[in-house]
Amino acid sequence: MAAASFGLNVSVLFRPPNNPYIASKVFRFRRKRMGELVPSHAGSAFALASALDAGKGVGVLVDQKFKRGMTSQYFGQDVRTNPLLAKLARQFNCPVFPARCIRLPDNRFRLELEEELPLPRTATGSVDVPATAQALNDKVESWVRENPEQWLWYHDRWSRRGR
Repeated sequence: MAAASFGLNVSVLFRPPNNPYIASKVFRFRRKRMGELVPSHAGSAFALASALDAGKGVGVLVDQKFKRGMTSQYFGQDVRTNPLLAKLARQFNCPVFPARCIRLPDNRFRLELEEELPLPRTATGSVDVPATAQALNDKVESWVRENPEQWLWYHDRWSRRGR
């Protein structure tokens, strides 16, 4: 069932596939099921900020490689993590609810929405961006450890190539 059917008003950040033919098909498929889609590019942070400003929710995959990101830990290794979600939470002082999709038999899926994630704060009370990025990595790592068969990355998250 489409997100709009549930009355959800969510803008979802996504990275389009490199192949434009496939990207078009994926976009059409996702648009019917996932609410408003925001392609990942230079202006996507503004689009997500506008959505939050309008009282909408946003969805961001936080386990993606981000070459220009901040250094954090993931499975005990240094990784580059996108600080966007943490920065949006700081700017809008909004709650963060971790969510994951679990594959089930017979091509079915279950969306699990967890309780609000307590965000680390600085001494002045604002959201601590590096600590929040780490908390998000820790959350995904806990899910992977719980159900490793649910996870597959097509990108080199740990930047091991070329070492």
